[in-house]
Amino acid sequence: MNPIATVREFRATVKAAVARARARTHAATLGRPGVLGAVLRVLVAVLAFVLGHSWMLVQATFAWAGRHLPLSVFGLVLASLLWFGLEVSGWPGSAVTGPVIVWALFWSPGLVLGLWAAVAPGAYRRSRLRAWYVRRWLTGTPARWGRKGSEAVGTASGLGVRQPDGGVLVPGIKVRFSPGAAVLRLNVVVGQTVDDIVRAASRIATAYGAHGHELRPVKPGVVDLVLFHVARLAARTAVMPAEFSGAASVGVIPAGVRRDGQSLDLIVRGRHTLVVGATGAGKGSVLWSVAGNLAPAVYAGYVRLWGVDLKQGIEVETGRALFGQVAYKAADAVAVLETLVQIMNERGDLMRGISRNHTPTPDAPLHVLVVDELADLMAYSEFKHKNEAERLLSKLLTQGRALGVVVLGCVQNPRQEALGGTRGLWPQKIALRLDSEVETDMVLGTAAPLAPAHDIPADIQPGGISGTAGTAYLVTEDGTPTLCRFDYWPDRLIHAVANRYPAPAYTDTPAPAPVADAASAWLAAGGHLPALEDAPANPGPDDDGPANDNPANDAAPSERPKRKRSARKSTRNRRPADATAQAVDTGTTEQETSS
Repeated sequence: MNPIATVREFRATVKAAVARARARTHAATLGRPGVLGAVLRVLVAVLAFVLGHSWMLVQATFAWAGRHLPLSVFGLVLASLLWFGLEVSGWPGSAVTGPVIVWALFWSPGLVLGLWAAVAPGAYRRSRLRAWYVRRWLTGTPARWGRKGSEAVGTASGLGVRQPDGGVLVPGIKVRFSPGAAVLRLNVVVGQTVDDIVRAASRIATAYGAHGHELRPVKPGVVDLVLFHVARLAARTAVMPAEFSGAASVGVIPAGVRRDGQSLDLIVRGRHTLVVGATGAGKGSVLWSVAGNLAPAVYAGYVRLWGVDLKQGIEVETGRALFGQVAYKAADAVAVLETLVQIMNERGDLMRGISRNHTPTPDAPLHVLVVDELADLMAYSEFKHKNEAERLLSKLLTQGRALGVVVLGCVQNPRQEALGGTRGLWPQKIALRLDSEVETDMVLGTAAPLAPAHDIPADIQPGGISGTAGTAYLVTEDGTPTLCRFDYWPDRLIHAVANRYPAPAYTDTPAPAPVADAASAWLAAGGHLPALEDAPANPGPDDDGPANDNPANDAAPSERPKRKRSARKSTRNRRPADATAQAVDTGTTEQETSS
């Protein structure tokens, strides 16, 4: 047997045994019904409260004593000497009261902190964390810096500006705290720009031992530098989504965890999202975090999923029951896009003058198009399919989100030839691990310096699986980057969600809209304009042609003069046959139309 499997089986057995023991103990004590169980629960709550607050009192008091060791030791020694003197001399009265008063006098700041910690432990912890970070910033407590002031830290990090008198001017700093991170608000000084802080951010984070950092522009000349002192981007497996909780929750899904340990709430409604990542970076985690967490709303009728997967349908077919309509070939994908454009146009006619933003209802659901391997459709398909797909997708990206039609596109290659003219039309971007800094800049643009997706390590595990799959930078419409990790969706969970929340049977899918412009007509006809109903573009020998004032058209077919065949010309520099035919057909049509 595989040793790893044996260890895992043993751990699972021990975990199950511990869970059973805890359940039996709870049932025999706190879970006991009746009056006895209620009394036990009250006693445990009181005991936990007293012990917890007493522990905070002791912890805060001795923490102060440790930071002020000479003063605290001197107070203890003086109180001990006083007690010993009173005991030896036989002084009347208590020999303990005086030494206790002396000791309390020297330890009074610690006792005050202890009482504060016992009464308000949360406020005490936040205050201690704030003082710790301020002290680290102002004194440079990391060993590599020694006890240096802010001038040395700023100068070494590239933030100090040397003054004519020889001094160093560093940015002003204000500190506030969020869960798992310290936020340093930096105000640039004369002679600096925000770019200077951007370049120095990684050096500051490394100097202070932060697990990571983020830069968040606040206003001109002011930047928040977030230093994360806790790394909480461990891999997580998704769970079965909860039941549908109402229309207000449509379009906001819990997709993973952020770097500060808080839940990642991804906004889908009203935002087109582009997902870019190298092979094995975890695009499937993002795709199923969206599709899987929208499943309860799909089952309730408030959301309708459309799937396009030109990778043989391997990804979308896993949860096929969630999707109302799917396409695994380029021609079918174009048909899906045409249908969505028609839905968008019809919804626009209904909303015009009534509302500027769509609200999902069972009669008018939010349409979410999920496209896996977008480059296969936009770059590697046949010419007529990719051109029509680019035209239709551009319409959806520019008009659809206010009308309740949004797109989630996944692609490996962020270059222009893979995305066509749509690369700048995605307001929300998710950059998984990328291969180079150039690709990061292509995806994120101006946010690339704050979200180095190319620095996400691959961490290839045995079997070729990346240990950081699902780790990505989320850049929203305002350009703020957030490092996060999307939950992993195993196949069994996808099957279970699809069986639990299948999409309803749709019977109102409209037929694709008729071709309305010349370019689409040319593509639909395979590169040639169709013949007009009333007048063929190229009249045959038995066709009288269009009626006009030319007497030659009124003559009998047998009396028409025959065109003389011109001498054969050289084939050198001759245009391709299809281009020549197109030019002749187009010219003939224009001449007949003008006549």
